[in-house]
Amino acid sequence: MGTSSMGVSRIEEYYTESHFDYKLLWALEDSHGLHAGYHDGRDQSHAEAIENMNRELAERAGIGPDDHVLDCGCGVGGSSVWLATERGATVTGVDIVPLQLREARKLAAEEGVEDRATFTRGDFTDLPLADDSVDVVWGIEAICHAEDKAEFVAEAARVLRPDGRLIVADGFRAVDAMTPGERESMNVWLDGWAVPNLATLAGFGAALSEAGFEAVETVDETEQVLPSSRRLYWASRLLQPFGRVASAVGLRNETQADNRRAARYQHETLTDGLWQYGIVSAKR
Repeated sequence: MGTSSMGVSRIEEYYTESHFDYKLLWALEDSHGLHAGYHDGRDQSHAEAIENMNRELAERAGIGPDDHVLDCGCGVGGSSVWLATERGATVTGVDIVPLQLREARKLAAEEGVEDRATFTRGDFTDLPLADDSVDVVWGIEAICHAEDKAEFVAEAARVLRPDGRLIVADGFRAVDAMTPGERESMNVWLDGWAVPNLATLAGFGAALSEAGFEAVETVDETEQVLPSSRRLYWASRLLQPFGRVASAVGLRNETQADNRRAARYQHETLTDGLWQYGIVSAKR
């Protein structure tokens, strides 16, 4: 994940303290992904929908065995390992959370692709990579953690080779003005998940164009992720009584409690039309 005004330590704390929740509610042992699934009728399970998202983005970016992919905010390495095993790509995963990097390296070793999927600690707004060194910049639900999305765009432009591609799937703000109640609901979600702000889909696309990217395409894919959003919502509601008791007796801390509440509000604000889920592609 990338830095924000909340700071690297806040994002690292969030993902470290929430790791058990993701394992329990997001089927990490099978899905190996912290992101929403792409539900298109082919999926029979959450893990299959997660794989569908990887497949959908890989197809849109045209990723093949000759490509070097930079996975920004790689998390536990699911997408990186999938790209190495299913597409034959060479992948460098970058993340700031040591726990997730350990999980990613373990997964790559288990799948026998540790030579093609490697992982390093780093910030995708200040990448430890040379200019013109990768063919594809990939980001799933990670770029939202950047305070200034333009910093990520500039770094992506720097590290991409000529004719390189960018593919991003993330949440984007859908409205310019909100009522105080709507803003409060959005803040419960964003603060609970260590997200400083959301760009608009059009604004993010414009930032890419201004940075010299071409063939910029922004697509609203909210309908395809609604089942994943709904899954988190009901988990939050069903676990609410347990969460309150666990917090009262010291079994869950504030970060974990905020994570559960955010899981509820992300869905309510999504269905209220305050934000949308988008996939953005572009060429250098």
